[in-house]
Amino acid sequence: MIYKGSLFLVICTFLQSCANDDCEVEESISGIPVNIEISRLEETMFSLQSSEEVRDFLNENSAMKIHFLASDQYPDDSILINNLFRRIKDPHIDTLLREVRQEFADFSDLKLELEAAYRYLKSFYPEILIPKVQTMVTGFGSSELYVSDSLIIIGLDYYIGPYATYRPIEIPNYILKRYQKEYIVPAIILLLANKFVKDDYSDRTMLADMVYYGKKYEFAKSIMPCAPDSLIIWYSGQQLTDVNENEDIIWANFVANQLIFETNHMTKTKYMDERPTVFEIGDKCPGRIGAWLGWQIIRSYREKNPDISVHQMMEIQSATAIFNNSGYKPSR
Repeated sequence: MIYKGSLFLVICTFLQSCANDDCEVEESISGIPVNIEISRLEETMFSLQSSEEVRDFLNENSAMKIHFLASDQYPDDSILINNLFRRIKDPHIDTLLREVRQEFADFSDLKLELEAAYRYLKSFYPEILIPKVQTMVTGFGSSELYVSDSLIIIGLDYYIGPYATYRPIEIPNYILKRYQKEYIVPAIILLLANKFVKDDYSDRTMLADMVYYGKKYEFAKSIMPCAPDSLIIWYSGQQLTDVNENEDIIWANFVANQLIFETNHMTKTKYMDERPTVFEIGDKCPGRIGAWLGWQIIRSYREKNPDISVHQMMEIQSATAIFNNSGYKPSR
């Protein structure tokens, strides 16, 4: 299965305040064998000297060609090949490549983080495959991530950070702030969660959407227990503080406006989709607030049902059943 998308990641302004300093990796997973191979394909691609070599390179890496570079969007492979070769020879991309090499000179920390996540994942799902990992630089001519059961491709040029000379111009600034090195592995795990989360496709309510995303966030937190919540929910430290302190007000707004069982798509997008602010609730309420509430419902459900494993929780399709058994009620 394939999980491809543009996961918008948030920079944690107060990362230290978000981290769990007391977190310890469980000893039970330390013996699970996981070794992830990483291939820096951008180095290979930028050494190519002709369009013919580019063609051979793409044919040797067909998954990247099809899924990461979306070759099916081109009427002819020659267009993609020529576009890539022009990018390779573009003098401006030398700056981008140099900055990628500086930011990702040492990939060992990401490798260790990804291997740790997959050890947790294998403890829940022993049958899971260990994927190969490839990195690329295309001058923003691709998606930033491609995740499948057997292969992960990372567009490193997207994740250089805020001081990069070149940034993708089509992404709004409030979203662009989120593209940083420390968000790569959480982004991969959130995309991978699509494989495991089950829901009732006939349920079109806001609650179903809330619980769906809440399950994904809880899954990611279970796979990366030491990761700050900010890396998983994509809120800054200040945003997390604001929503936690005003959880009762946010929930009261959902209840008063009967949003839980809302099915109107336009209404749901106001609370579930990317927005700088959900001004319907308040001028400091961040976008995707419904997804954040969904995570609080899932956390409440797991606290009330401690015998339910992560695996079992992901299998429950009924959002209403989860909600009714969560006993969710903001403490403030």
